[in-house]
Amino acid sequence: MSQAAIKQEQTSNIVNGIDVAALGQAVAAIVADPSQGQVTFRANTSWEGGARSRSRIRSFDVAGQELPRRHDVCADEPTEMLGSNTAPNPQELLLSALAACMTVGYVAGATSQGIVLESLDIQTECSLDLRGVFGLDPQIPAGARKINYTVRVRGNGTREQFEQIHRDVMATSPNYYHLANPIALESVLVID
Repeated sequence: MSQAAIKQEQTSNIVNGIDVAALGQAVAAIVADPSQGQVTFRANTSWEGGARSRSRIRSFDVAGQELPRRHDVCADEPTEMLGSNTAPNPQELLLSALAACMTVGYVAGATSQGIVLESLDIQTECSLDLRGVFGLDPQIPAGARKINYTVRVRGNGTREQFEQIHRDVMATSPNYYHLANPIALESVLVID
């Protein structure tokens, strides 16, 4: 972000691209009526041949009201993993979803303290053994045992402020929580 843009944001009610008053109003509304904080997200994923799929996001619920959305998320595998390399693979999307969710937390945390961010970058990485994925060895898990990530942040906050925001993100990011804690998966199989 340029110095001129930072100065413009500092003189307005917008910090880091977030309306500070709107953020405060959203928090106050949820404190006053916890039902205002209830949200439900959904995606419908369809196979598109080979290793390709498309997830369609068409709505979400907030405070009991369904609101429209129109987003598609494509996935594929690299050619070395039997795909056609047309889109990120599911693990890359998972890492992206984790980092994107944490990014919102860092931006909201900084904004709520009046900290102007100059840059924020989260690098994520996980490794897995394809012997587990292909069911070749029951002793090897089908997924990663850990995710490594590095957060690089620059702005006008102090080290202590950024360390507290970092702790807050780990405590409040939904996708961080989803990956760091067991989460129930309930399935239904329909055979047409």
